[in-house]
Amino acid sequence: MPFVNTDFKDDLPNRVDIIDIINRRVPLKKAGKDYKACCPFHHEKNPSFSVSAEKQMYKCFGCGEGGGVINFVMKFDNLGLVEAIETIAGESGISVVYDENAKPVNPKFERYRALSKAVSDFYAQQFRASPAKGKAVNYAQNRSISSEIAERFELGFATPGNKDLLLNFEKNAQSTTDLKALGLVKTGEYGDYDFFRDRLMFPIHNSRGNVIAFGGRAFDNNAKAKYLNSQESPIFSKSKELYGLYHARKHSRSIDYILVVEGYMDVLALHQAGISQVVAALGTATTIEHLNILSRTTNTIIFCFDGDKAGKKAAWRALNITLTVIKAGMVVKFLFLPDGEDPDTLIKKESSKAFVKRIENAQPLSKFLFSHVKAEVDFDTIEGKTLFLEKVSTLLRKINYETYQQQLLEGLSREVNQSVRQVKSILERQNTPTQANTFDTSQNYEEPPMFDVYNGNENHQTPASVKSNNSLIDQMIGLLLNYPSMSDETIELRVRKINNADVLQELASSTLLQEDITLETMIEPFPQKRQQLLDLYNKKKVLKNYDYKGEFLDALLKIEEKQKEQSALLITNEAEYTKSLQARKGKLKS
Repeated sequence: MPFVNTDFKDDLPNRVDIIDIINRRVPLKKAGKDYKACCPFHHEKNPSFSVSAEKQMYKCFGCGEGGGVINFVMKFDNLGLVEAIETIAGESGISVVYDENAKPVNPKFERYRALSKAVSDFYAQQFRASPAKGKAVNYAQNRSISSEIAERFELGFATPGNKDLLLNFEKNAQSTTDLKALGLVKTGEYGDYDFFRDRLMFPIHNSRGNVIAFGGRAFDNNAKAKYLNSQESPIFSKSKELYGLYHARKHSRSIDYILVVEGYMDVLALHQAGISQVVAALGTATTIEHLNILSRTTNTIIFCFDGDKAGKKAAWRALNITLTVIKAGMVVKFLFLPDGEDPDTLIKKESSKAFVKRIENAQPLSKFLFSHVKAEVDFDTIEGKTLFLEKVSTLLRKINYETYQQQLLEGLSREVNQSVRQVKSILERQNTPTQANTFDTSQNYEEPPMFDVYNGNENHQTPASVKSNNSLIDQMIGLLLNYPSMSDETIELRVRKINNADVLQELASSTLLQEDITLETMIEPFPQKRQQLLDLYNKKKVLKNYDYKGEFLDALLKIEEKQKEQSALLITNEAEYTKSLQARKGKLKS
């Protein structure tokens, strides 16, 4: 996403009329020199929402919401800062000025998004007019998908033919090439063919409403793969996108929470029941990127899972990821449904009101954490409580938010019926042996590395000179994982010349090749080193207002200088060895 020029952003409120922008969304009535309406951000019978034409500000005297035109559009339309600025400028006929220092958007990305929209339109047209549409229409009706919801989510139909999509775009060679780049057309033993065939199609939108990928549901429940998703592409990363987020923002008056469910049909069914604050992960477990995106949309995230063993296992994975990113103001809960039920089936058996009640009664993260660990030990014994303490303390060490960590510590002390001081003392003694392996954000470059992610060796097996270089590489990996956008051709070329830095080199290369690359995508090629890389990432993510690129380049320069010294020393040693060898040969001859 491009960056908006700071001067343009600051001047935009002076170039538009807040009355006009708000009135398009909330009908305003003149009240003296100001304008009034019922507040769109909370329910009220008497208007307490006031907009000042003179100050170009709004204020609700009921709930306290207030600010300028950009803030209003961000909150009312559920948009990010750049999206809100672009929306206001578009409605006012103003061209947005972007930061010239930001990387220009590659034109092929716009081409890919335009083609994806054209493909979505093709699937939608087939859903309406294909001779084979009967099975798609019947499936939608059997699943109680209304025409309104089908239209809202732009549902489509991938026909049974092997080349129907390909033939529709075959006259444009560039489109054919791009379809392959997006994974919508594959090449096999007998030539090119459509990836999606004979499926109900779900276009996947990014947060701005652009179609970027697709999901396809087979009509036969016995199909080898009930659901297929588009492959990852230059415009689609499943670890970064959430199905339904765009629709949740568009169709929710306010977003007090986001319910995270497991499937496309769950999202559609809940929307149809009037519950629009819902998203689904795209065939993958919850990621750090998902949580970061959701926390920018709402303060309360509620994970919804089946109550069976598989559901509890998935929830536990989500909890472990959440602990690493939870921050001030962020509330995470867990909702477990009756065995054998999912949101799609349950919402059809009970009222929307009953389902909302379930949402309201979702378990706080702390309650799920303690109950889950308790179920794994014999809590009624001393040994069980000891193991309980050990397991929970391991989880506590993942938390960077100190206030929440302290609150969980107090909750833990109540669970084992001991004082906070006693529990803290136990945990500190337990943590003592591993202190050397924890990260200190104030460490300098010359401190030995935490992990030898390059050769898989322990630190004591590594020569001192290599340790020093590895410590610098640790720094660079942590910075690059947090700030991939700083990579450029020059940095990648310099990194490529570093000795014994395969991981760093591959990371630098991947950040250069893929715009807006996600953390999950960066570390995916290193499954055996995943935790070490996450630890390096977490070490650097707390830095704020810091010259991270300067630190990266400083570390890079130090490594280059050390390699030059080592190279010069090697040349000197070789010369001395050659001279010594020649001298010995001379003595032998004499």
